[in-house]
This record gives sequence, C-alpha cells and structure tokens, in this order.
Amino acid sequence: MAGTPSLWAARKEFWETKEPAAWNDQEKQIVLFDSPWARDSFARMEEKKREPTMGYDKNGRVGVDMPDPGAGGGQGLKSVPIGDSIPPPPPKPGTQRLEFRVLARWETAKPVRLAGGPEVPEMSGQFYVLRLRGLPLMPPPKVKPGEAPPSDPNEGMLAAIKAGSRLERAGKAAIPCAHLFSGTGNAALDVLLFFARGADPITLADKVVTLESRFSVFHLSVKFPLKEMLYKGELAL
Repeated sequence: MAGTPSLWAARKEFWETKEPAAWNDQEKQIVLFDSPWARDSFARMEEKKREPTMGYDKNGRVGVDMPDPGAGGGQGLKSVPIGDSIPPPPPKPGTQRLEFRVLARWETAKPVRLAGGPEVPEMSGQFYVLRLRGLPLMPPPKVKPGEAPPSDPNEGMLAAIKAGSRLERAGKAAIPCAHLFSGTGNAALDVLLFFARGADPITLADKVVTLESRFSVFHLSVKFPLKEMLYKGELAL
C-alpha cells in the first residue's frame, strides 16, 4: 500500500471517529500498513565516490590517475563540435543502484496495538519499538531433524543495523538503537528496533522524527511528521 500523508492531514480518519471495536479488517490493515504509524521507504545502496589515486601517466610522470582516451578508454567516443551541448555520459555496466522497499512501523503506538499488531517484548514500556519489514536479509536455513542449528547468516548484518540506526530530532541529540530483535516464523525477516524513551522523550514540539539507518552499503531514511501521529488528541508512539 502506498501512503498518502497529505490526505491524512486534510481529513479525519476512521481511527478518530470510530471506536477500535468497530474497526473492520480493512481498516485494521490500513493502520498496520498505510497510516502515519506505518510508512514505506527504500533502503538504497549508497554510491561511493572514487577518490583519485596517485600513479604514472602515459608519459611516465607521477601524477593523479586520470583516464587516457588514447589508451583504449576512449574507444567509441566522439568529439563534440564547438557550441554543441555535451551529451550525458553513458551508463556504466554494473552501476545500477540496488534498493529494497521497507515498511517502518511504530509497534508501541496505541493504534497499532489496537489494530492487532504482533506482540512486542514486555520491556517495550521503556522504549519506542519500530518494526522494519523488507530489509535485505537472508531467509533462515532449513534444519533437518537431529541436525544442529547453523549459525545465523544475518548475524553481521543485524549487528550493523543496530549500530547504524537512530531516531533524529532537530536540535536534539539522536536516540541510538539500544536493542535489536529479529523475528521468527512468518516474520523471520522482520527486525524490531528499540529506542529508549529516556529523560527527554519525543514530544509534539519536535515536529518531525526521522529514522536513520545505515548498514553495509545501504541507507534507510523514514520521516514521521508527529502532528499526524495523534490518537484521541495525544501523541501515540
């Protein structure tokens, strides 16, 4: 489902006008997958800039490494007449950026709980808990009866996600990820991120909270406008 934040701000949604007991299945799915508490974004591969390296040019002199059209690198290239616009460079093979659609959902938000969101650990009262679904993780290996369970193929990636995730607010220190739990069963590729509520919890005055996560070669950024995350007149996180 594709979110529509502009519409959320312009109209009253069913969670403001109907009691949770009257929510139908479709409305519950909207809360869980297409609401201010559940937003889609993309984990995108970051491009790394290639730094110039020192080496020898075609004349044997030490200098910065630059492409040499006369050494085979310019085959198929044509000069541009003076006054003509320079054409864009052709795409390089293998440079297409990878991206994964990721759902980020506040599991501790009251509307998510009322809509039937999966249970979270008991310690969640001290934390904001966000679920990430759609990360580039490996499916768990199948284990035959009697075999010892193999090591987790996502161990390194999960450690990187925990170390590289935080909640950001303008003018305030970021809230780092304190704990990470991976899912099981049908949610085996889901991840739960725990962020301490602490002595300076998120308030409506913060206006926007952004989940930033950098891991391996990927970057995920999800913005949550807080004025849209009200339930019964209170901020629900």
